[in-house]
Amino acid sequence: MLATGLLALFTVILPWRAKLKAQERTATALVKTALPLGIDLRADGAHFDATRVHALVANSGRVQGIEVVYALLWDDKGHLDSAASSVNAQLLQHVSEALAQLYVRDRPRALELLALGRKQPGIRRLPIKLAAGEGQATIGRLDLGLSTIAIDAELQRSLMRDGVVLLLTLLLAIVGALWMAQRIAQPLTDLSLAMGRVREGDFEVIAPLEARTNDEIGDLSRAFDEMTLGLKDRERLRGTLGRYVSGDVAERILSEEDDLSLRGEVRHVAVLFLDVRGFTTISEKLTPTEVVALLNEYFDVVVDRVTAHGGTVNKFIGDAAMCIWGAPKPAPEAERAAVLCALEIQARGAQLSSDRVRRGLTTVGFGIGINAGEAVAGNLGAARRLEYTVIGDAVNLAQRLESQARAGEVLVSQPVYDKVARDVEAVPRDPVKLKGKTHPVQLWEVKRSKAARTEAA
Repeated sequence: MLATGLLALFTVILPWRAKLKAQERTATALVKTALPLGIDLRADGAHFDATRVHALVANSGRVQGIEVVYALLWDDKGHLDSAASSVNAQLLQHVSEALAQLYVRDRPRALELLALGRKQPGIRRLPIKLAAGEGQATIGRLDLGLSTIAIDAELQRSLMRDGVVLLLTLLLAIVGALWMAQRIAQPLTDLSLAMGRVREGDFEVIAPLEARTNDEIGDLSRAFDEMTLGLKDRERLRGTLGRYVSGDVAERILSEEDDLSLRGEVRHVAVLFLDVRGFTTISEKLTPTEVVALLNEYFDVVVDRVTAHGGTVNKFIGDAAMCIWGAPKPAPEAERAAVLCALEIQARGAQLSSDRVRRGLTTVGFGIGINAGEAVAGNLGAARRLEYTVIGDAVNLAQRLESQARAGEVLVSQPVYDKVARDVEAVPRDPVKLKGKTHPVQLWEVKRSKAARTEAA
């Protein structure tokens, strides 16, 4: 709008005013050339030749750009000279039909109305002082009524043209703005939807093809694709890491800002050790592929049950496994969860063995030992190779208990039994002398959970 306004100012308004000024200059020059010849200076004052004034009004149209509607003569005393004044009735008809009709009916009255100097549309009043000569006293005044109909019509046409230009410009601006907004907003909307899918865990999503442009939207799309690729790699790393260490440990490692920040801390943990009984003899009869398949099938049961009971499979040691409750996240009933998990491992292991017998495959059994107590949990190893685990006397005792368990047995220490006595049926075993212990250690063999017995009854 500002540009259109400036365009109208320089191409319409200023040229229109220049034409009016040129019309005034031409009219003034014409008057100064033709009228002085019709002035007669006498003792009683100046007398004007009425025919000269009438001729000026009647023939003004012959001069390009000038049309004199009327010429009113005033003497030096300010009196209107009606006889010498003249009106072009035809031009007045174009300007004001009412004044033209009044001029026909009552000429003096019409001259009086014109002499009042009221602004009339289509007429520009031009007062000119009359003098007998250069530097002489003023002998009167001539008021010319110049027709501006042609100039105003041209102005109107120019304004209409500029108005159309303005409307077309605004229309094009609106259409262009909508097109630009659509071109920018739609790819951003698509990217927003794609980000929503990423937020829900879909890292396979890519930026829409419409957003792959050579501008800022394209840069944003390429950055989005790089982000999803990085997230996909991170998720793949998380999944891979979770298969080599427990999910809880993997989450803890990935969430730490300092890779070495999992330093030692004392925690109350329950530790479960299990070992495949007779594995050495069995492995001599099987191929390496069959050995791996055998262990993996049984360890699937272990991982499934430990995870279901909120524990962590800390490591596999050949044909043995170490599982913990209470690290890296706290476990309020660690002993109970570990014992119930061990019973379910034995039950599921027995079911798996029955199924393998039907398939003609080799079977194994687990010996399980459980202890609980204070242990140090954290990253152990060197800066270039770390492992999250727990160490301490409570862990060592759990391993010693596992070494005393036969296939299908679950042995627990006295502190563990005290915690789960109300939930399980157990029988005491004779105290045994274990490595690293001064006094014999009381053992309990857990047979079944009381809830399982009630359901069976």
